[in-house]
Amino acid sequence: MSVLNASNVVKIYKGLGKSNSTKALNGICLTIENGEFVAIMGPSGSGKTTLLNILSGIDKLTSGDIEISGQNINVMTKDELALFRRRHLGFVFQEFNLLDSLTLKENVMLPMILDDKEPEDIQSKTDEVMAMFNIEDIMEKYPYTVSGGQQQRTAISRAIINNPDSF
Repeated sequence: MSVLNASNVVKIYKGLGKSNSTKALNGICLTIENGEFVAIMGPSGSGKTTLLNILSGIDKLTSGDIEISGQNINVMTKDELALFRRRHLGFVFQEFNLLDSLTLKENVMLPMILDDKEPEDIQSKTDEVMAMFNIEDIMEKYPYTVSGGQQQRTAISRAIINNPDSF
C-alpha cells in the first residue's frame, strides 16, 4: 500500500501582476510505498521546502492531488489537517522549533497531551522514545541548556511520539 500519492502537484506563488508569479512546483508526481526511504535533493531555490510543505498540508497546492495513507488532504479543513498532521505525521524542522519554556520531556510529551492520551501512556512512551535517543538523562533540562544535537534528538522524539508505527 502507498503511504503517499501525489499527482500533478502545482504550486504557484502569486506576485503583483501576472508576470510576477513564480511556479515553484510544476506537475510533480510522487508515490512512496510503505517502508521506503526517500530523499529530496536539489539546489537552493529548486522547490524542496515548498514540496515538503505541500505534501504535509502545511501549505496549500495550486492544483493536483495528495493522498496520505488513503486520505485526500486537499479536502480537509484547517482543523482537520492540524489533527491529521499531529496524529499521522512527524516533523523535524531545521531550527527544531522546541518550546524554550518547556523541558525536553514536556516538549516530547506535547503531541500526546494535545491528543488527550492517558497520563500513564504519555509517561511510558516518553520514557521509551527518549531512552531510544539516549536523552533520558537530560529530560528535565530546557532546550537552551543543551547541545544542538540533543535538541535535534528531542525534536525527532517529539516527531515520532504520537506515531506508534514509527518505533
